[in-house]
Amino acid sequence: MRNLELLSIYNEALHFMIKNHVPNPHQSALHWTLHNGTPRYCVSYKRAYVVICQLFAGQNIRISSAIRKQMWLEIYHKVKALLRLHPALSIAQALDFVLTHSRASRFFVSEQQARRGISSCRKRRTLRLQSLIRHQS
Repeated sequence: MRNLELLSIYNEALHFMIKNHVPNPHQSALHWTLHNGTPRYCVSYKRAYVVICQLFAGQNIRISSAIRKQMWLEIYHKVKALLRLHPALSIAQALDFVLTHSRASRFFVSEQQARRGISSCRKRRTLRLQSLIRHQS
């Protein structure tokens, strides 16, 4: 799901960059996509609940990736803000609302992960097209 969303936004950005003669259109489109796309949070509710509860308890979360840590902190701040507005909500309810209705500020993946995801989607699409052509022949 995330790779398809990433690819869709990337393709639109790439088309724009090429049409407008932007230097290094692939890199420019990838950078724009990662930082300006409108993705959802790609996390399981169960994992998110554990991490957010750890943050509310003041515990240090063990996340090796700075990008992923940034994502968890963004979710935490949204849950915290929602709980301030509606103190009767539980953490679980606020988290469910944030994961269901909030948009992430960016794709929380590295450029290398994004390139691999885009490449993987393109390869699968090419293979499906080749298979269709063979069956029509």
